[in-house]
Amino acid sequence: MALVLCQQCLSWVEPIAEQCPQCDYPIDLRAADPTLEDLAATIGPLTSVIGPVRISRTVLPYRGVLYATTGGLFFLPESVERVRLVPTVLSPGSLVRALTRIPMRILRLGTLRGAWNFERPHMRVEVFVQPSPRLGPGDGDQIPRLLMDDPGAFFFARRSIKSVRRTFSGWALVRPNNLTLRLKPLGDRAAFNEQMTALASEVLETVLR
Repeated sequence: MALVLCQQCLSWVEPIAEQCPQCDYPIDLRAADPTLEDLAATIGPLTSVIGPVRISRTVLPYRGVLYATTGGLFFLPESVERVRLVPTVLSPGSLVRALTRIPMRILRLGTLRGAWNFERPHMRVEVFVQPSPRLGPGDGDQIPRLLMDDPGAFFFARRSIKSVRRTFSGWALVRPNNLTLRLKPLGDRAAFNEQMTALASEVLETVLR
């Protein structure tokens, strides 16, 4: 799966027919990524921490923290998987076991010249989980970089919100194309609902203007 950052809705998506599946905006794979300065201008300063939340998606991380900015809502997964190459040393025992699985005809060809150097370093891929930072009031300048570095993060701009409505288990954010993102609070439900109610009122006022 090849993900790109949609410059319209600022979500990491897999384009379908050169369009964003979230907002239907055309995606040009040749276009440069937005700069951190451009992202900061769109996202705006961090205003509050709405709280831990679960969102309705399966491929990318679905648990994280929802933040409010002057430009919209920012979701940051609770952790991110990183991949790195680390050196490893092949021990004599593991080398002998490996050699017993190699056909003798290959050994006769001398393709393993120098393989008896037990201390020769090898590289292996290691996947590790790194907890995401918990942002405070003065950490809004970190959001553009976090968005660019973590495909699990996304920004839901106010201009991309058609409506905000309460559901049985949480809240739903509806885009202009009627695509719905469902949110389930995992922490203080009263505080979460209070902030989402305020956001719903603001969005309604904007629509009625």
